Amino acid sequence: MENVSSKSADERLAGNRQGNILIVDDEHLVRKALSRYLVKMGYTIETAEDGNIAISKLESEPYDLVLTDLQMPNLDGRELLTTMSEKFPDIPKIVLTGFGTNDDIILALKTGAYDFLTKPIMDFAILYHAIERALDRKRLNDEKNRYVEQLRQINDIITMLNRGKKTEEIFMMLNTSLRKIIPFNRLSLLMIDEETREVVTKLVESDSGERSSGTMSFPQSDSSLIDVATQKEVLLISDLAEYLLLHPESKRTEVLLKEGVRSSMMVPIIINNVTRGFLVFNSERVDAFNSEHIFFIRSISGQISFSIQRGELLDQLELHTKNLEHLVKARTHEILKTQKTTIFALSRLAEVRDPETGEHLERIRNFSVLVAQILKYSGHELEITNQYLRDLYDSSILHDIGKVGIPDDILLKPGPLSPVEYEIIKTHATIGYTALKEASRDLGENSFLNMAMEVTLYHHERYDGGGYPTGRKGLEIPLSARIVTISDIYDALTSKRPYKEAFPHDKSVKIMREESSRFDPMLFKIFLDNEGEFNRIRKEFS
Repeated sequence: MENVSSKSADERLAGNRQGNILIVDDEHLVRKALSRYLVKMGYTIETAEDGNIAISKLESEPYDLVLTDLQMPNLDGRELLTTMSEKFPDIPKIVLTGFGTNDDIILALKTGAYDFLTKPIMDFAILYHAIERALDRKRLNDEKNRYVEQLRQINDIITMLNRGKKTEEIFMMLNTSLRKIIPFNRLSLLMIDEETREVVTKLVESDSGERSSGTMSFPQSDSSLIDVATQKEVLLISDLAEYLLLHPESKRTEVLLKEGVRSSMMVPIIINNVTRGFLVFNSERVDAFNSEHIFFIRSISGQISFSIQRGELLDQLELHTKNLEHLVKARTHEILKTQKTTIFALSRLAEVRDPETGEHLERIRNFSVLVAQILKYSGHELEITNQYLRDLYDSSILHDIGKVGIPDDILLKPGPLSPVEYEIIKTHATIGYTALKEASRDLGENSFLNMAMEVTLYHHERYDGGGYPTGRKGLEIPLSARIVTISDIYDALTSKRPYKEAFPHDKSVKIMREESSRFDPMLFKIFLDNEGEFNRIRKEFS
């Protein structure tokens, strides 16, 4: 009768026990008796006859508890306890011995043994309760360690999200970091379009290498989506095929099943207490996600929503900035075009008064850009950029704009000028400079106008210092003016003027050689080396 009663009590205690226990004892009968009882109680049991075998098993299998004798051959229980305290400190130990001393008890406690029981065991209920207390303690310790690890992972992810800027960058960070915690095959970011209220697939990353910012969309009324949106809670669908049977109207579920997805976990993206989208974890396995995954993702869902909101705002800001930059660029181009048109119109005033001047302007700009291009590609002048060449092309034609301020009887005089008239004609450099300076105040300063002022004021200066209006010499004269000086003099010699006929190309080059001290030596050499090209341009625009 007692056996029946005892058996009934054991059955009541057993239930669904979980625990993988290693029994270490050199006595076969003891191992067998303990194994039989503990298997009946619902535990998984492994045995070892000495400490060496026990350590080998501990190194190859995870155990929740070790029951060990002290007196054993080879490696005894005392050595096993010491080794376990070093290698397996988290596995609880219960000592079972028939020869324990006070020293043995002290050693057992020092090495982390949870309990110390004497053999033979007369009441297995005492053993059972000792085992349960030890396993409960391990479960609590494991749970604590798991929560500490989860907290570390949460902190790591939050730190990572705080570094992210664009939405795509944040999404890729989540895809990389969460794979270590949640077993998904594909991660998708779905956002609700504020105008159409449809759910649009914005970003996708999967094991197959699929990466897209797709445009697939679904109505928000789709069963799975509306549930998450309205309840603002994580939705776990462990079996999509089963879910589709219950919700045949869910087109999104149907599409996922065709793509090989079997389970899904959807996290609402909540911004200002409104569901703005969904972060969706998909797996090719049924029951891939569990309550721990839900708990973890809930812990960071607020930070994810905040980061995505920040990313969306930064994306919008970047788009707005690009649009603004485009508008500013277009407006600046418009203003610059207006400036150049206005200034070019001024330069044409000289053409009205002197027909030769119009073609002279085209030749001057082409001569000047030719010299500057050769100088640029020779590597001598680092300051010559493509913008510099454009500015030179536009500004060189303004070098004689000041002649609009010279009286016709002097400007168009068919014979030599008197000393007084020559002094008046020389003022065209400062007249032009002053006019452009005033224009820069009205139209706004830029590189084109700055160069135009340089060219206008200094194109009659000489490298040897004998020019006007300031008498600058050498490198004191801006490069743009030194280039235009060569172009202007060559064109003046080869062109007809009211006071002279045009000289042939060869004669003009000869005259310039005789006056070479007035030119920048390096620029003049470029001119001489390319005089044939100068002659070709002269003929083209004559």
